[in-house]
Amino acid sequence: MNYCPCGATPLSVLQKQDCSNGDSAPTCGRRCGKEKLICSTSGEQHICRSQCHNGPCPPCTKSRVVQCIECKDKVRVDCQDLKQTEEYICGRCFKPCNKVKNCGRHWCYKHKCQGSDSSHLCDKVCNRRLGCGNHDCDQPCHSGDCKMCPHTSIHKLDCGCSEEVVVPCAATLPTCNKPCARIHACDHEVTHMCHNKDACPPCTTLTDKMCTGGHKTITMPCYTKIMTCDSICGKILPCGQHQCQRKCHDGYCTKTSEKCKQLCQTLRNNCGHMCGLVCHAPKECPKTNCMEKLTVTCKCGKIKQQKPCFLLVTGSETDHMFLQSPQKILQCDSECRRNSQANLPQDRTNDVDFMDFVKSELQWFTEQAKKGLVEPRYKFAATSKENRHIIHALAPHYGCTTDSYGTGPQRYTAVSYVGET
Repeated sequence: MNYCPCGATPLSVLQKQDCSNGDSAPTCGRRCGKEKLICSTSGEQHICRSQCHNGPCPPCTKSRVVQCIECKDKVRVDCQDLKQTEEYICGRCFKPCNKVKNCGRHWCYKHKCQGSDSSHLCDKVCNRRLGCGNHDCDQPCHSGDCKMCPHTSIHKLDCGCSEEVVVPCAATLPTCNKPCARIHACDHEVTHMCHNKDACPPCTTLTDKMCTGGHKTITMPCYTKIMTCDSICGKILPCGQHQCQRKCHDGYCTKTSEKCKQLCQTLRNNCGHMCGLVCHAPKECPKTNCMEKLTVTCKCGKIKQQKPCFLLVTGSETDHMFLQSPQKILQCDSECRRNSQANLPQDRTNDVDFMDFVKSELQWFTEQAKKGLVEPRYKFAATSKENRHIIHALAPHYGCTTDSYGTGPQRYTAVSYVGET
């Protein structure tokens, strides 16, 4: 039969449930009446005057007479100030050891202790705050740092899989070492670990994709959405006549309100050159002068000039076809004539050919001299004596006088226009 803590009343009388499972037993309300252990060992029997209670009895509130083991004096001491295992020593006779114990924190207060330094083991509990900041050290008092907190707890990782792990007290939650299990936009192998971020890192797997302009395939990371190459765009502009000259790009080639700024390439009807004005499609080309530069020359090709096309084209089909290559329409000057003579051999065997040459030169010279287009003096190239005689003979018929200069092979003839007689 089970009883209350003081042992005076059965539990059945108290009409309580049997507490044999370890829970606190119900109390009866009577005086405890148990004997105090310290008091009973000294010969005097003091009983607990508290009401029936669970656990050990509170300290005795009475006193008793004890004898000092040193001076043999008798004194009255409270029971709660006495220890069960030690004999009483009065204050006059008590001589503490006062040596530091092995923990380095406490001193030995035993009476006439004969122990060595190594035998002074501290019998207290350390009770210093551990590094976790939550618990105290429950090891015997010691020197140096306390060990790590032995307490652990189970936490869920702050990641997508929420795995449960055992974590030491006050330790930081470890990172999850499992691959990310979320659904990703691509089917490539996942290379990043489980995480708690809103978005996964971009996929860096290299893939072959077509550039945004459709020119060629480029190897790029999977996450790259837009990639351009170094090719010219080439898309037809809204004008319908020109191609975009920008490098490969995304989006529209031009703004909706922006007009094409390339030059019109429509060929003109009268000269065949391009229009050259800023694009005006779909309107027809306006009637403007062609400013295309053409090179025109004299007959021998020595004199060259750049002239705009509209100054040369007369509008007729024959002239139009004639003016598409370097044109020989400029007048030769006296320098051109001298260059022509220099190309002739100095010793001509065919007098008829040289006579025809002299006639044509004198004819041209006199015509130009009459108009004042050249100086009235013309120099023939150095030639043989026979050829110089031909020049002397023909010059008077063209209103010219002659003189010879130089010596030997370098002797030449000069004519001066004086007018027809």
